[in-house]
Amino acid sequence: MMFPSGAWASIPECHEAQASAAVASGVVIEEVKSDDAQLQLLRVTARRGAFMHIYFDENSEADARRYAACLGTQLNLHANELLDQRTGAQLASVVFTADLNYIPARGEKIKTRWVIFTDPKALEGLRPRPMVIKTLPHEQIHDFQSRNGAIAPLWFEEGHATWAGLRITGMLDPEAARVEREERLAELRSANGPVNLSGWGQRKVKRETILRQVSPEDRVQMESDPNFYPKDGSYTFTIDDFETDESMAGARYAAALLMFEGLEQRHGANKVRRWVLDVTQLRPK
Repeated sequence: MMFPSGAWASIPECHEAQASAAVASGVVIEEVKSDDAQLQLLRVTARRGAFMHIYFDENSEADARRYAACLGTQLNLHANELLDQRTGAQLASVVFTADLNYIPARGEKIKTRWVIFTDPKALEGLRPRPMVIKTLPHEQIHDFQSRNGAIAPLWFEEGHATWAGLRITGMLDPEAARVEREERLAELRSANGPVNLSGWGQRKVKRETILRQVSPEDRVQMESDPNFYPKDGSYTFTIDDFETDESMAGARYAAALLMFEGLEQRHGANKVRRWVLDVTQLRPK
């Protein structure tokens, strides 16, 4: 996979020293009335009307505004990468917060909200820059994949999200994409045994893992109803949070990525994009 060396300079709104840019080409940033009494809200709109919401608390406003234009630019990059011709599509939201115990709102009518912690004590990967540059490009791919409710094998979903997400990260920060890819491949090289991509996804999250990440109201309902799980929303997991063996998860991400890179080398990136478009347009019967 090749990343354009000049991409970073061509997207100044995502540059560390210029991320406070108030505007970006093809992006509109507006202050709108928030549907959350505890958070303020920015609406970021890109070409074709695609948009996302950026929530923030009073201690995180500077970071939210600093990265708003970069997040908006990503919407346009995603549309190009995914051949997404939808108009007015809403992508996943983000919440900038200094509260390390914050739990995002969830529900059938609530768009997934990815939490970005602005407290310096937060884990490195959950802070603004890595979340915006590395995590969001990957997760917004999943948002696109699920637009019609299509159900695909995990190797397909994660392979595509890693392949396409790295392409977008590479446009924002080529070095970050190179390091991310190499770290994944290192896990594959050190894997002990076959990765068994076809069996990937046969796993279940431990119930207690969900319990500790939901609202008090959802927790009460989960404790009274063993079949209830809150719908939608974002959760974070470690290997220990699954009831099946996920010790080779990192190697599987890498193997799935290599599968998509192999398809790209053999057929070209555009044919891979069109194949993904066809697969994810299928609605489950």
